Order: sequence, then C-alpha cells, then structure tokens
Amino acid sequence: MDAAHPGHRTRVDGNAAGGMLIELFGRDMTSARATCTHCEREAELADAIAELDPAGVILLCRGCGRTLLTCLRDDGRSTLVIGALGRLRWPAGDQ
Repeated sequence: MDAAHPGHRTRVDGNAAGGMLIELFGRDMTSARATCTHCEREAELADAIAELDPAGVILLCRGCGRTLLTCLRDDGRSTLVIGALGRLRWPAGDQ
C-alpha cells in the first residue's frame, strides 16, 4: 500500500515551515526565538518539531511536545493559530 493515510503528517524540523512563515510575516522567522508557555523552553523556531500535511504546518515545542502555533491554508486564505507560544523575539533590524 503506497498511499499515505489521510491523517498522515511528516515530522521534520522547524525549517520546513520557513516558506509559510515568510508568507505570513513577510520575513524569515526560523531564527526567531520562541518561548513555550507550558515548559518555558526558549529556542529558535527552526528547532521546533514541524508536522506537515497538505493543509499546513504545526510547530511543536521540542521540550514538551505542546503545539506552539498552527499555520493553515484554505481557499486562498491563511490562518495562524497561536497555541503554547508565549513569546516570539527577533532582532528589530533582522531581515
């Protein structure tokens, strides 16, 4: 059986979310520092666990597994849902 289950998600690092994050924020966000409200771990978004499927991407905290944020695409619209993301920091002049 070659077809993936409809609920199948590919797990990779947060760099895989880079393109969608650029579309949402207009800049590379993979080096932005994210803090999880659940375990208080702080790391670059590139370090998060990314679950990818055709609908979008979910970024999970590598420390506790909680959902930091979810980016979805549907009917030409993008939706950003904030989960356990307590803070997102990046240098002001960073492009």
